Amino acid sequence: MYIFEGNLLKLKKEEGHEIIEHPGACAVIIHYKDNKDPKTSKICLVKQFRKGVKKFLWEIPAGKIDKEDTNLIETIKREAFEETGIQIDENKLKYLGYIYTTPAFCNEVIHIFYYELDSIDNISLKQMDLNEINEINFFSLSEVKEMVLNNEINDTKTLSAIALGIVKGLITL
Repeated sequence: MYIFEGNLLKLKKEEGHEIIEHPGACAVIIHYKDNKDPKTSKICLVKQFRKGVKKFLWEIPAGKIDKEDTNLIETIKREAFEETGIQIDENKLKYLGYIYTTPAFCNEVIHIFYYELDSIDNISLKQMDLNEINEINFFSLSEVKEMVLNNEINDTKTLSAIALGIVKGLITL
């Protein structure tokens, strides 16, 4: 039995524990990887306000799985486009794995993808939903590393995605 049913979440009590049910989400590292000069490689991050912590956070593009979505590829293509204006070619998309955000009390799972851009020369970054994203930018890998070290990137999915990209050999900091 649910204690609460909202637009996004449901809360239930199960064996003495409060559990939040979440539909799940997808996130993507959008990476311009310059093989000639790795110092010019860049990752796309979006800055958006997160009501739960009342702060703007730098994150990789992501979004929840909608009821209408037939698969994860559909979700990540939609979310990447809505948040950055970048159209994902699903043939170049790599699945890196998934994470549980807060497994002690929530069943949310985020599926992490990796997408490599051939060039950023003709990329025009723009969010399609003006209420979500405050800023979009490509950051060099050294800037991303500094942002992590300075606690400017502290979003779980983004940190996890960067770690997955590193251990899978797709990102070199």
